Amino acid sequence: MQGNLSIKGITVQNIYTQYLSGLFVINRRYQRKLVWSVQEKEKFIDSLINGFPIPMVITANHKNSDESNSSEILDGMQRLNAITSFIEGEFPVNSKYFDLSAVAQTKQKLDTKQLIQKTPILDLTECSKVLDYPVPFSVCDVNDPKKVDESFRRINTGGRTLSKQDVRQAGALGIIPDIVRDASVYIRKDSSRSNILNLSNMKNISLSNNGLSYGIDLRNIFWVRTSIVTPENVRKSRDEELVAQLISYIANPESSQTTSYYLDAIYRDETEESKTLARKINTKGYETVYKQFCFVFDEIEKTLRNTDQTFSKLVYSGRPVRVARVFQVIFIAFYKALISSNLKVCNYKKLCNSLTGVFDKHLKAIDSDRKWDLNDRERFSDSMLGVIKKHFTTRSGSDRNLSSWVESLENILNESKTEQVCYDFKIGLHRISDGSGTYNKKTLSKIIKTLVAMTNTKVGDCYVILGIADDESSAELHKAHYNSNYIKYNNFSITGIDSEANKYCGSIELFERKVLSQIEKEPISDYFKELIKANLVTFTYGDKEMMLFKARRSDKPELYDDSYFKRSISHNDKVGRDAEFDFFELFKKESELAQKI
Repeated sequence: MQGNLSIKGITVQNIYTQYLSGLFVINRRYQRKLVWSVQEKEKFIDSLINGFPIPMVITANHKNSDESNSSEILDGMQRLNAITSFIEGEFPVNSKYFDLSAVAQTKQKLDTKQLIQKTPILDLTECSKVLDYPVPFSVCDVNDPKKVDESFRRINTGGRTLSKQDVRQAGALGIIPDIVRDASVYIRKDSSRSNILNLSNMKNISLSNNGLSYGIDLRNIFWVRTSIVTPENVRKSRDEELVAQLISYIANPESSQTTSYYLDAIYRDETEESKTLARKINTKGYETVYKQFCFVFDEIEKTLRNTDQTFSKLVYSGRPVRVARVFQVIFIAFYKALISSNLKVCNYKKLCNSLTGVFDKHLKAIDSDRKWDLNDRERFSDSMLGVIKKHFTTRSGSDRNLSSWVESLENILNESKTEQVCYDFKIGLHRISDGSGTYNKKTLSKIIKTLVAMTNTKVGDCYVILGIADDESSAELHKAHYNSNYIKYNNFSITGIDSEANKYCGSIELFERKVLSQIEKEPISDYFKELIKANLVTFTYGDKEMMLFKARRSDKPELYDDSYFKRSISHNDKVGRDAEFDFFELFKKESELAQKI
């Protein structure tokens, strides 16, 4: 239903009264931060004094939680902020400040020392010209969020005054703009508890400018402090372009592009690029992608704290070029170490020192005239990984939110078709075939025996994943027993362990504790027990909680209950006493070959 549209002039004095009453609100899902400089504000107020025409302010009706109404600003936030901040004496026009005694509300604030009169004071006649100026307003009484969003998009996608990234974000809805916005806010620290903010609060979470005392000092945010993104480019949201590139890589490294066209495409939900990336984020999990991004960023920031130089001066021997690209490459190298390889930093100081002059040593080709692509980015990040990897060490266990197993599950499932020796899957640890739901210790014992057999048979990592059915009939049995749907991926039925854990243990944590307790009692070496426990990972795939057991061979074969086992396709075969010599010789040769590789 179309809302009633009205066009009217509202005097500046009336605007200020409505402002003090909290009637102007901002929706931070799509509204950009306060970005006007003092000079831009002065020029705008000078237009009011001289009676020049100004653009229309566009608002829509907003229903507050208490059922009262306010005006959601769709276009004109910078202008309204310029008006209200000038009246409160935050900046001068033609070197003169607004006379606080000209308005009853500001005089009261002056008397109660909430405001301070700055000098020299603008002539009262000039102040009256500002107060009497009729600002043109277009007001729509529609209260449909979808229509408001579409209105904002149409108003702000002309691209005349907004930066390219602001145009992309203008009215963009969905998981991609949301996660880029959240990740960008995490770095800038301009977060707010609610998306709907009073106009008067916007300066508390906006970036400061010369002559303006906003809540966040632009010079102190990471991008500017480290000379990765200039202050002007932060105002144009170029930092969010960089974040969008990195988020898309974390979610979809095989297809994430490096071009401006790709950024345009992922912000339009009708494109194949947007649909693919959204699907990847949903599969991996919004929280996982977000937390992995934040974790890698935090580790880079910790590393850079070990130098008194900016990022640019550390990484470049000469004049910095393509700084955002170089940071992107280094971020991805850190991601590959921390998330993909599940490593941790062992020495931040040495890691920081390893970045000294790396552009000239390893990345100079980034500054070529031709456009770079995802293959270049992959090659450069692999090169950087080689430089920094010696300053990382193996992580004991893995934070479920930072684990790369979410990303790798589909690869594991695909690889298991041709490498059955290294992979096995179990639906759960409780009996459901007879409907009893009793805990089956033999299943976990078989998992541990399987890991022993796998490591005795193959060099490298071996996996058993809990929460995957052998076939669809088993998945249907699981569905009936737990009243829980399963996810189909190719020929696999992913049931998860969350229903089982909640039904019989009360939570995932208690389920995991039960598993760890039984591992402790298994007839294996103390070394192998600690290895399995340290690498036990729980993670989310879609809306399913999974449990992954991982092990790798040591320098000698492992025993299970004083016997050696090896893996044959999908079976565990006991090694007879007469075959032990050949078994040991094969194990030794394979291990030596792996070390050479």
